Amino acid sequence: MREKSIAGLGGALLLVVILAVYANHFHNGFHMDDGHTIVDNASIRELRNIPLFFRDATTFSALPSNQSYRPLVSTLLAIDYRLAHGLQPFWFHLSTFTLFLALTLLLAFVIHHLLSLDAASSPHRWIALAAAACYGLAPANADTINYIIASSEVISALGVIASFAVYFAFPRCRRYSLYVLPAAIAILAKPTAAIFPVLFAVFRLLFPDPAAAGRRPRARARFVAEMVPPFVICGAVLWFVQHMTPRSWVAGAANAHNYLVTQPYVALLYFRTFFWPTGLNADYNLNPFVTTGDARLWIGFAFVVFLSAAAIVAAVCKKTRLIGFGLLWFLIALLPTSLFPLAEAMNDHRAFPAYIGLVIALAGAAELLVVRLDRPRRWTKIVAACGVALFLCANACATFQRNKVWKTEETLWHDVVLKSPRNGRGLMTYGITLVNNGNFAGALDYLQRAQQLTPPYSVLLINLAMAENATGQIATAEQHFKDALRLAPLSPDSYIYYARYVLAHARADEAQALLRRALELSPTDLTARELLQKAETHDVEAHATEGNALLRQGRFGEAITQYETALEIAPDFVSTLNNFAWLLSTCPDGSLRNGAKALELAEKADRLAGGESPIFLRTLAAAYAENGRFNEAIETAQRASQIAIAQKTSSWQTSWIRMSNFIETIFLCTDDIRLGRDRRRHRHSLGAGKIWLPTRLNPRSPRPCLPRSPRSPSKSGVCVCSPATAKVSS
Repeated sequence: MREKSIAGLGGALLLVVILAVYANHFHNGFHMDDGHTIVDNASIRELRNIPLFFRDATTFSALPSNQSYRPLVSTLLAIDYRLAHGLQPFWFHLSTFTLFLALTLLLAFVIHHLLSLDAASSPHRWIALAAAACYGLAPANADTINYIIASSEVISALGVIASFAVYFAFPRCRRYSLYVLPAAIAILAKPTAAIFPVLFAVFRLLFPDPAAAGRRPRARARFVAEMVPPFVICGAVLWFVQHMTPRSWVAGAANAHNYLVTQPYVALLYFRTFFWPTGLNADYNLNPFVTTGDARLWIGFAFVVFLSAAAIVAAVCKKTRLIGFGLLWFLIALLPTSLFPLAEAMNDHRAFPAYIGLVIALAGAAELLVVRLDRPRRWTKIVAACGVALFLCANACATFQRNKVWKTEETLWHDVVLKSPRNGRGLMTYGITLVNNGNFAGALDYLQRAQQLTPPYSVLLINLAMAENATGQIATAEQHFKDALRLAPLSPDSYIYYARYVLAHARADEAQALLRRALELSPTDLTARELLQKAETHDVEAHATEGNALLRQGRFGEAITQYETALEIAPDFVSTLNNFAWLLSTCPDGSLRNGAKALELAEKADRLAGGESPIFLRTLAAAYAENGRFNEAIETAQRASQIAIAQKTSSWQTSWIRMSNFIETIFLCTDDIRLGRDRRRHRHSLGAGKIWLPTRLNPRSPRPCLPRSPRSPSKSGVCVCSPATAKVSS
């Protein structure tokens, strides 16, 4: 009991240490694939989309080529987004880190039970905790924990370990195969979790049930019966995931053969990285081998053959079978990403589940050492404990420093460029970060160097064009945008960034066409949506501004045409609604007045403005008067004046007088016969309100309510002029 309590305290201490080591990573930014799966993905911004994640794989990413079926990941991201109230990295990192802590604790539990299968007298709990600490503090895992979208790897590994944990913790439930469920569910985060049945089969071969010992036929039958559920269940879920994955998804490998023959060498690099993590890199400059003359190809094959042989030899012997199981785990867990060609030959986060096998092998080696020493002396224990502590401290320090590299895009890609100076994509992406920071001259240098090292690449050309545009090389920039579009006609980014460029050069119509095409390719792309709204607003303002200018010139028919065009594009553009309603209510040309439409527009503008704008109420009063609803016109005008006074606008007294002037204008522009007696009655009623309506028509034409700047509408879309500046008459 006392030993369990001490081990429990050791587990708590382990969690505290891991938390301290990763304390500086919670505010690290979004990187690489986080852009299209999180930042630009509109689907994760509503929790109500969670059921949709399980029906539609296109919700996973804003890029069609990256839209794979991972509903668990999308669900986690949607929850993170809600908790963060936006794109605050802290909550995204916190959820991944919590899963990582759970994985570390379950790994200690599983290793403890694996050790118990071999011997009952060794200090299993401490070896298991040390092995779990080795995994939790490994610098090789830091990139996976810092890379938010790599939470799929954490969930996948957690599902596999959880299945083993359930198998050990609930032996009475094994007949129901409930232990398969965690791994099967984890396949919905990443298909690599489907490797569980193979790992489980190897485990049952190396660690057979003692109850069936000596009864080979029965043992074989039991083994087959035990293997069927994991393979059937996981296979069915894997098939379902493949069925749900859209055809637009692209793995990305240019040459499958070259990718496959490179993977043995990649396995060697993963193995070395775990034990000697000096070359960690977010983007390894490792291209697939194209010839058998490359010495690295044969070195990789030699390593895989040697490690496989060592694993098999160790697995055959009962004393070393745990070491063999761990090494086989490492090799088997790499198979999904080694046999299935992907865009990059090597990524550290792919080895995240495989590293579990290495710590299992280390635990087996530690147990063997303890058994060999039998009763080690006190000084031997002290030296061993100090050695383990020193190793873990070194890992912790390296992980803490690695977290700093992932702080921002600039720090991450500067590290890539330093470690891989001939990495074309690294040079390009670092150049992009310089573009975003406004250092266009420096960006051009890196982008041009990248262009020399890489084949024609649409993303590179897009960013090169952005830097050239910022440095005044307009013609060259536009040509590069067009080249990028030609190279990647199915990439939304090719259209989005070109649209941003043409929009900045006042070519709103072209921008809208490009952005609509981008949204056809990727309907959930937030950047495309926002830019299209901006392009339409830009077009609206152009028509509205032209309409205002024509109105001042007395070209009322042409002004009406411009206002109608503006409202076709943006029906809720409030300042245009107001100005158009004013024109239809007060136009000197009676044939152009339209009281019914003016009232409809004025009521909509007032409603959108919240009913608290004196300017919009003034227009509404004019529309009421044009429609012969004089009582409502007077009441609305009085309310507008009261609001202007209550708001303490700078010229409320002037606004009061102007309100009277425009009412007079409307009355005198209306049919004299119809207004004869009403004018006298309303003049009398207005006397109580202290608004005097002179009987002479003001000869000056009314002026519409205009925004302060044609390119600066208010955030709400409401006309931003004050009652003092929106004059009824000049």
